[in-house]
Amino acid sequence: MAILKPVARAALKRKEYKDVISEYLSGEIEWSNKSLKPVKDSIRALLRVEQDDICPYCQRIIIPERRNVNEHIEHFLDKSKAKYKKFAFTASNLILACQGCNVEKGTRDLIGNGVPTPTYLSRIGTSFLWPHPYFDDMTACIQKARGPVYSPIPGSGRETQATKLITDLKLNDIQSIETRHGRLTERKNKLLKILMKLARINDERSRARMAPLIIELGKVDNDLS
Repeated sequence: MAILKPVARAALKRKEYKDVISEYLSGEIEWSNKSLKPVKDSIRALLRVEQDDICPYCQRIIIPERRNVNEHIEHFLDKSKAKYKKFAFTASNLILACQGCNVEKGTRDLIGNGVPTPTYLSRIGTSFLWPHPYFDDMTACIQKARGPVYSPIPGSGRETQATKLITDLKLNDIQSIETRHGRLTERKNKLLKILMKLARINDERSRARMAPLIIELGKVDNDLS
């Protein structure tokens, strides 16, 4: 995955979201407040395209069933920590993560101990403990081999950070791999059933619906191989 572009900025600059974002940052409302749903949906839509439905951490497809559960807006620097709340709506702090990576990451602090809280997000002068999707090419830092099996890429300059990400997210843990494989297989079977149903209908509308499903099926197959 190439270095991400801060595409969420396009949503964050919209005038209709200015007040509700300010209310969250000032502590007037919580992240779960329904008034934040429109801006969250806009952010998801932009990131979905930028990331091509891939989780930057594990480099695997984000299984799209029940998007509100399996497609988390992930904050690289966790918004629940008071010192990072100011980055809750900073474009370069927002990614879409799969459910597994989001859960394993939890509220980890990804800036080294004793390092001052940055004024703004930049790789220069900030000691991130993992490779950062907006400042690092994740596929140049972490190799994902068949299995999948993950390893830091020698010579990337981010070997220590890559090793920590792999360990923290338990990417090589057999139980995590088996659970993931089961969910992908279930999704593949569901896609095949939907495609078969649409193929039987075989009208203009059903054929239009088949195109994105076929693309997703290819991604799922690639993840399973």
